[in-house]
Amino acid sequence: MASVPLHSSRVVSRGNDKFLQRIVCQLDETYSPEDRSRYTPPGFDPSWHGLRVGTGSASWQAVAGIVEAIQEAVMPGLFVASSIQPPDRIDLHNELERLIPPLQSILQSFFQVELEDATSREYAHLAALNLIAHLPAFRRRALWNVFASLKDPALWDAFLLRNEARREDLGNLDLLAAIDQAIYSRRQEDYLGFLREHGFEYAFSYQRRLVKRSYPGWKALLLHDIAHTLALGGFIEDLDQQAPPTPFLPRVIAEYAASLYQTDMHPETVIGDATFLEHPHRGITTGQTGRIGVGCVIYPCTLGGITDKVKPRHPLIGDFVLIGTDVGIFGPVVVSNGSVIGANTEINGLIEIHERVRIRAAVVARTVISESGKPGRIVFGEGVTVGEECLVINDQPADLVIPPGANLPAGSHVVNDGNGGMRIL
Repeated sequence: MASVPLHSSRVVSRGNDKFLQRIVCQLDETYSPEDRSRYTPPGFDPSWHGLRVGTGSASWQAVAGIVEAIQEAVMPGLFVASSIQPPDRIDLHNELERLIPPLQSILQSFFQVELEDATSREYAHLAALNLIAHLPAFRRRALWNVFASLKDPALWDAFLLRNEARREDLGNLDLLAAIDQAIYSRRQEDYLGFLREHGFEYAFSYQRRLVKRSYPGWKALLLHDIAHTLALGGFIEDLDQQAPPTPFLPRVIAEYAASLYQTDMHPETVIGDATFLEHPHRGITTGQTGRIGVGCVIYPCTLGGITDKVKPRHPLIGDFVLIGTDVGIFGPVVVSNGSVIGANTEINGLIEIHERVRIRAAVVARTVISESGKPGRIVFGEGVTVGEECLVINDQPADLVIPPGANLPAGSHVVNDGNGGMRIL
């Protein structure tokens, strides 16, 4: 099976060189001096690209090396281990130019499983350039995902607080609201200003370094971004070309991320940035047709489907939503902006949750197919509060509507009165 030469003349044409220069400028303007000094050029072993598995696609060793190189370009100094001192100044243009040929070679090995050599070579060329085109977006998203992780109060750890005499003052600050406001305004410096105003700015740099080094959520999301881009393809504006979806490889990368971080995120799930995956090692599952908005906090949960039909079948999660531990949301459930889903809650079926709804712990809300046929929806109006251990069931054809601002007491059993109104048993 033929493979693309590691120095293919097709890879960096004169037009592509201009394209690469734009990518380099976008990345370089976001690199700090520390990023530039810590970037470690990845090593490429040509023997990797001759290793094949299964139906002839590149071995995982080759894929892992390329993925590591992409991650290093996005967040320098965090992914490539080396005993060699990084150079004082990297030539990023040269590094990306060096990355493209083996990337194209690996991508072609996956296209060749389904396509003829000439077509697979062209598709791999476009898929490689599309992935490179997304590097600045990957970096922006990664930086926001790191920032969102500052919501974890455990980042104020023993090292920071060892001599802290103002713990009570710190405890009185609404840090989460300040972080969300910075995400909303797209200005991380607003949060730094908030900390500075209250005399806690010393923590900001340390906490970001702690997240980058030790928190797994943003790293899992970076792998998801790579898999997502390969899964969907996309239009490359600079080159006026359409990159096709890549077969097989997106799922390979997603499964690799699952093995590392226990985040079983389908590569086609759309996930907004500034997302904080809290304790992902306990398991986070998303589905192919699902969506997660911007600024969300996601604890270990399942966002799954309830049908085997090829149609929208997974939850759609809005912006600034919090989903608690061991939550299960199944089906085309809509959870709107600013809502909170408490721990151990199950939401199943045709359910619409409007903005700023608070569903507390251990609630069950589901639509049930009965003798009357397909049930109507359950609609939680804006600002509804659902108390702990409530049971909300709709097995009637009419929608069950919980009116805006309603407060369901803990332990309530709510059903449809037959006309779409609430009946509490």
